[in-house]
Parts: sequence; structure tokens; C-alpha cells
Amino acid sequence: MSITIAKHYFNELNGWNKSMAFHLNDILELEKSLGQIISRNSIVDIAAKVEVHQLLIDKITDKIHSLQSEISVQEKSLKNDNEFIADEEIAGPIEKKQSMLTRRIKHIEKEFVDVKFYCNAFLTEMLKR
Repeated sequence: MSITIAKHYFNELNGWNKSMAFHLNDILELEKSLGQIISRNSIVDIAAKVEVHQLLIDKITDKIHSLQSEISVQEKSLKNDNEFIADEEIAGPIEKKQSMLTRRIKHIEKEFVDVKFYCNAFLTEMLKR
């Protein structure tokens, strides 16, 4: 059986969900590392410095969770009674939503990479002290 547009979109959404879950796992590791930095009392004003990074992490985490909710809604729109809808049923709103999600995924992943890089640079600098 050939792949339908709905199945293709669904697979794409599924891949994005896995990617977001991976990023959320990275965020947990970053938060753990930031917590370990705070426990080092030898650095002046460390809590304030860590808080800046934690706020960046919280902001990207919220965006990822929001995106996951939108992905779930889109996945549901591609099925009727657990069956993929026909190609003919893929109309403007579904295509527009998929396109919008593609743009948001790219933007949020870039933002996540920037936050992760910034936090890792901070962690490296603090561990050298």
C-alpha cells in the first residue's frame, strides 16, 4: 500500500515529538548541572547567574510543551476512527497547520540549540573556577 499524505504528515509529527522529547531530556540534564553549580558555594553571586540560565531554559521548555500540544492536535486531525483520512480530505487548514508546525519546529529547535550552547558555555566557565 502506498503512503498517504496523512500517513506522511503523521510520521513527520511523530518524528518531531521524539525530537522534542529528546530536547526535554537535555533540558533536565542542563537543570541538573545548574543545580550542581549552585551547590558550589565558592562562586560569588552564583545563584543569580544560574537563575538567568534557568529562566532561558524555562522559556524554551514552555515553548516545547506548547508545540507538543499542537502536534497532538494535528495528529488527531489526520485520523478518523483510528484510520488515516484520505488524501482528498487533506484540505487547506490541515496543510496550513502542517506548514506552520514545520516553521515553528525549525525556529524552536534553533532557539533550543542556542540556549543549550549558552548554558553549556556558562557551566564550563563556572566549573573552571
